[in-house]
Amino acid sequence: MGVYKASSLKELLSKEVLSNVVGDIKNMKIYRIDTSGLSGSKMYKLKIYNNESSKILYLKVNNLKEDWLARVSNDSGRELTVFKDSIFAKIEEFIKGIYIAYYEDRNCYAILMNDMSSFIGAEKNSDDYYAYLDNLAKFHAKFSEYDILKYKSLLSVEDYYYFLTEEKLDQVEEFKEDNYYGWKKLKEFLGEERYKKYCEFKNIDQKFSYYPKTFVHGDYRPDNALYIGKDDVRFIDWANSGCGPCTLDLFWYIMSSVDNKVDKIDLIYYYKESLEKYLGYAFTKKTWDTLIRIGVLCACRMFLAALISRSNLDDKFATYNLQWWIESLIIILDDLEIER
Repeated sequence: MGVYKASSLKELLSKEVLSNVVGDIKNMKIYRIDTSGLSGSKMYKLKIYNNESSKILYLKVNNLKEDWLARVSNDSGRELTVFKDSIFAKIEEFIKGIYIAYYEDRNCYAILMNDMSSFIGAEKNSDDYYAYLDNLAKFHAKFSEYDILKYKSLLSVEDYYYFLTEEKLDQVEEFKEDNYYGWKKLKEFLGEERYKKYCEFKNIDQKFSYYPKTFVHGDYRPDNALYIGKDDVRFIDWANSGCGPCTLDLFWYIMSSVDNKVDKIDLIYYYKESLEKYLGYAFTKKTWDTLIRIGVLCACRMFLAALISRSNLDDKFATYNLQWWIESLIIILDDLEIER
């Protein structure tokens, strides 16, 4: 069936569209919602009244020329890829009940959504790591790279590697100080020569043997998930979606959302077993090792400096956590240098 595509922003908010959700509309109030983060998209809360009750909807509007994140990632409406027929058919169970309609033109898009705020993962069950990982594996198993390569708006592995660089984040005033500290400390941890190589790698894919790619969310964490139940975690906010290794989502999730005290190896192998279950076959050791390496490399490039700036280095568990990521990264960087 798909999600309705409106011909204009006016039609998106018309009685004809809204009445399909609310019924006979008597009144509507719109409130701007303050949001934080890198994206410059605007969020609105719509309270719609009919004769008997009221209903809450949400509207996301993104002006691609004004949105810093859209500009630096060459976004031309990437988030709307989930509504394309060939993608939607496979992804429907992961976005079921969320989206009502959308509108797009060259410089702007808008998405009308049901109120699912009571299910946002960050508000409850954010520590049910196995549920988040099992549903992530189920999502990844739906796609091969051949399903999504034709969608040129999606981020590539190279795009992810250079997505949140020190230079780009320096353009955002609210992140500038923390960004500077995080990258400075990372340079100390890696050493100047290794840090330089890390920042100047080109053609990332060519540094690794073949590995399978899939549709990746790009920002998978409880803030961007709806925890309906253990077997039903749905995804929102697809602005960073792309074609890449499944382990990019895996390690981004572990780095950004898992408590420092939790055993990462246990979670990694739980995810691997879930993914192999849904795929119906097991990875070779070489392929899985390659997926681990490219996933850690990209996730660290995107988030490690931020993790350093946010970590309390007086806390031993926070320190152990950083050491795990930094040591893993050093091993991968040194191996790549040997292979080169």
